[in-house]
Amino acid sequence: MTETRSFRRKLFLYYFSIFLLFTVLMLIFQYHREKTIRISALDARLEDMSQLVDNYIKVNSLYETGNFRLIDSIFNLMPVPDLRITVIAINGSVLYDSSVKDWSSMENHLNRPEVGKSLFSPYGTAVRHSESTGKDYYYFSKYFSTYYIRLAEEYNINIMGFLKREQIFLLFMAVVFAVIWALLAAVTRQMGKSITMLRDFAARMRRGEGNDKSIIFPRDEIGETGKEIIRIYNSLAANTAELSLQKEKLFRHLHVLNEGVAFFSPDRTVNLSNSHFMVFLNALTGEHSLTPGSFIDHPMFSGIKSFLDSHQGISAGRQENFTTELRLERGGSYFSVRCILFHDNSFEIVITDITRTEQNKAMRQQMTSNIAHELKTPIASVRGYIETLIVNRDLDEEKRNHFLEKALAQSTRLTDLINDIVTLNKLDETGSNFPFEEVDVAAVVTEVRDNLMADVMRKGMKVDIALESGITVNGNRSLIVSVFQNLLENAITYAGENVTVTVRSIPGEPGFRTFSFADNGIGIPEEHQSRIFERFYRIDDGRSRKSGGTGLGLAIVKNAILLHKGEVSVRTRPGGGAEFIFSLPV
Repeated sequence: MTETRSFRRKLFLYYFSIFLLFTVLMLIFQYHREKTIRISALDARLEDMSQLVDNYIKVNSLYETGNFRLIDSIFNLMPVPDLRITVIAINGSVLYDSSVKDWSSMENHLNRPEVGKSLFSPYGTAVRHSESTGKDYYYFSKYFSTYYIRLAEEYNINIMGFLKREQIFLLFMAVVFAVIWALLAAVTRQMGKSITMLRDFAARMRRGEGNDKSIIFPRDEIGETGKEIIRIYNSLAANTAELSLQKEKLFRHLHVLNEGVAFFSPDRTVNLSNSHFMVFLNALTGEHSLTPGSFIDHPMFSGIKSFLDSHQGISAGRQENFTTELRLERGGSYFSVRCILFHDNSFEIVITDITRTEQNKAMRQQMTSNIAHELKTPIASVRGYIETLIVNRDLDEEKRNHFLEKALAQSTRLTDLINDIVTLNKLDETGSNFPFEEVDVAAVVTEVRDNLMADVMRKGMKVDIALESGITVNGNRSLIVSVFQNLLENAITYAGENVTVTVRSIPGEPGFRTFSFADNGIGIPEEHQSRIFERFYRIDDGRSRKSGGTGLGLAIVKNAILLHKGEVSVRTRPGGGAEFIFSLPV
């Protein structure tokens, strides 16, 4: 409220001061104007009386006779009873003075101001104190060729009243002043109301209280301006809220990204970065004291710095963005560092961990090479057997059947190899698309055993399923079948003859079922146990090929279990043989 009164008071005083100055100037002007008019009227009256005195002197030849005392008789014709008449010679001596009896003794009057003025002007006037009479007079002097006639009226209340302005003018100015004062008060009150509303609006915005829609601005220029300000504010508030929402989304998105992202201003100071950015910087440089703002000066990122130095000057005003990318490696980890330079010379750095991609690429290259190598053997064998049959058409029936059986075995191995490759590719590329369901593990193991019963009996093996009915896991049934089938095929192929395979459930971590798949066969040497899950890895390459294994069975087992978020390991079983321990989610 104090601020409101202060503003209104200042506004009122501003306009009031302007009007007061105007009024004072008008009063001064009018005062001098009226005073000039009234003085002119007084001078005209005194000039008429001086002409009357001059005519009287000339008619009665007073100047020639020197009998100026006869002028006393003229006072009966004068409208001013207290008029003082003085006749002054050219040399300044007083020839007559109606107020002094012995005028011959009066001092020389040539130096009197009114007398001196009348010599060079139509007449001269002055208001001063008379030494002869001791009174204040309004003097009027006029030069008449051979003498001066000076008339004087006593400067008393009568003549001052005559020269004073009329009181009606002052009264009129007072009324006008009062009216203008009231108008100024009303105008400043109205303007103060609009300004007060704007001030209150700004205070509410500062406190975050929002706009009060019940406030209605006056219908004037300031009111319209206030409405426009509120409209602009509401639009800005909506845009700000939308920007805040988008900014919050950006912050959340940055912090869940797997990439390290940082935004930089044109002067290369960091505006925003996520946690992954610092993690990847530390992993690349090995320096924990490195900051986002100083990483560009690190020698490892010299390519980024050179790119910025050469392009920042020419990117301003351009619509397209310049980009560059570095691929860096440290400690077996691979990173892609990409710099995007925007048209305002700000830029973005994106660091992506491509270790898995590079490893998969290397693995695929190795797998491609291994596949080509693995395919050559059965294909070459099939081709060799067929060529032998074509060239030696006179072979006896027993040898011909022997070569056909060999060709069939190699083609079967080739089919198994292709199937295993297809399975691995599905696990690598579309692993998340496998549907999960509740799977009865005991039923799966029984099914696998029954499917491979011919091979089991041929090797004199025994499969002991020590699983209670109703033990279930949450997974993909076909993959779980593949896990147990590949483990059993691996045991049939490599464990030896007259071997007992035991499948049982053992204690494990919460949320998972842990299983043991063990045999009492020849086992797996410990130096090979860390690598047997690698694709195409064989302990004895010659024996493995002879037995017909594809080298992918255990790789399929590991990938299928990892797809289920489980773990798999192998160890030497106490008493001999190999034991595979793995977990599947419940």
